[in-house]
Amino acid sequence: MNYLIPKGVDIVGIDIRESDIRSSSGHYSFHRCCISDRDKLMSVFAEERPDRVVHLACSFNKVRNRSREYEIDIEGARNVLDASVNILSVKQLIFSSSALAYGASRENRLWINEANPLRPGKSRYGINKKMVEECYGCNDSREDLRIVSLRLCTVIGPSFDKPKSVASLLIKYPWLPSAFRKNCVQFIHSDDLVEIMELMLNDSGIEGIYNVAPDSYSVVEELVSGKKYRNIPVPLLKSALVVLWHLKVLNFQPAALNNAIYPIVIDPSRLVSRYGYKFRYSSDEAFADTMLNNRIPAEARI
Repeated sequence: MNYLIPKGVDIVGIDIRESDIRSSSGHYSFHRCCISDRDKLMSVFAEERPDRVVHLACSFNKVRNRSREYEIDIEGARNVLDASVNILSVKQLIFSSSALAYGASRENRLWINEANPLRPGKSRYGINKKMVEECYGCNDSREDLRIVSLRLCTVIGPSFDKPKSVASLLIKYPWLPSAFRKNCVQFIHSDDLVEIMELMLNDSGIEGIYNVAPDSYSVVEELVSGKKYRNIPVPLLKSALVVLWHLKVLNFQPAALNNAIYPIVIDPSRLVSRYGYKFRYSSDEAFADTMLNNRIPAEARI
């Protein structure tokens, strides 16, 4: 939003927390609303009459109540879809899905494309993203509404602040299980994502599913020099995560362990060929810029 508002683009923000964005230009307005509140969401759409909708909201391990998680991720996404269908001013709906919907598996090859099946396994986050994609993909209510699902890799950059994400584990923890060491991961810099989103918002013909990731990947052991690794058997690691998760000591779902062990490296060729896009940052460079701009203490890098 901070990228588009100075360009004179009118933005309407919806969130459960008060917005920290301040604009005197008149190009930004805000509504405090949860997407699970169907009636209020509908009234916001009816009042603002947007022409493009970007759906980024999700629970992402912050909600440990499965019913509430379902309300936000699945029913909330349906509410956004219904509002976009019913308010005829909306011509484009962009949904932020995830590469995790492909699922992490030892059988995964590098450069997974959009034709690959979605097999998220027991990862609730991946399962929810798959369910929303299926819901959005079956919509044929309005021919003039273009729906786009973006399967995103991990987004990082100068303002990165997700304490329990893969990137935080790599940056801040002095050691990791040796099972993580050889895994391949992908990071897209927030600057690249913003530029790609602007291209899509100005593209009235785009629809369907697109992988959004750089045309590169990183190997865990090469990202942070000096990182120590400990030989912890994977079954023991899984058991420990189950205990820590249920005790609420760690906000890392046991089912997500496979994501740290097996690669999900996605192919952005479809996106690149549509726009001729050249990434400003490789996966390694995005990670390095995140470490630099977050001023990670030196002791956390070893």
